[in-house]
Parts: sequence; C-alpha cells; structure tokens
Amino acid sequence: MTDAVQVEPMPAFMRAARFVMTLDVAFSLVGLAIVIGTLAFGFSWPFLLLLLYSAVITALMCWLLSRWSSRRKLVRWGVIAVEVVSAGGSLLANAIDGGLGWPTLVSAALVPLVLVIMLLTPSATRWFDR
Repeated sequence: MTDAVQVEPMPAFMRAARFVMTLDVAFSLVGLAIVIGTLAFGFSWPFLLLLLYSAVITALMCWLLSRWSSRRKLVRWGVIAVEVVSAGGSLLANAIDGGLGWPTLVSAALVPLVLVIMLLTPSATRWFDR
C-alpha cells in the first residue's frame, strides 16, 4: 500500500502570481496570433524576427508556468528573467515603432512588472525555496 505524502498548500499570494502569469501567457498568445496574421498578410523580415521573438518568449512562459508547482528556485528566477526580457522587448519594439508614450509604457510593462514584484517578495522566496 502506498503512503500519502503531505504537501504544503500554495499560499494565496503565489496563486495570485500564478494567475498573473497565466494572464501574461494569454496576452502573449494573442500577440503571437496577431504577429502570425500580420506575417501571413504581408511577409517582411522584421515581422519574421518579431514572430521568432514572440514565439520563444511565449514558449518559455508556457514551460515555466507548467513547472510552477515544482517550487524550484530556477523556475522563480526563470520567470523573473523572462518577464524582464518580455517587458524590455515590448518597450523596445514600441520605441522603434515610434509609439512609445505613457499608455504604451503602462500597457507593455504593467503585467510583467507586477509579476516580477510579486516574485521578489519574501513569501515567494519561501515558496520557491526548496
């Protein structure tokens, strides 16, 4: 007969951070669909590079989200790194496009910034300290 293993439940703050990460993945998938549609409408090399960047970031976020419950430090720091790169890439693309203003700045960096702040809290450190 197998023995039951008691597992510490995920704190509410970490469930909220996982929800924010899920929202970010959903937004990334929508953005990826828009880039694919734009590329299908008219091929250009810059859009192909944007598609590659979006696909890699989205795939990394999906993989890290699937590994969330492993509670490894690598997952926490990986999410922080991917979110910083995601926000930076979005801001850079908007700056190159010429549409960098306060509304764009807030919409491009708000979700990644919230997630990074949530993952830098002591409760996140305790949850991922395994």
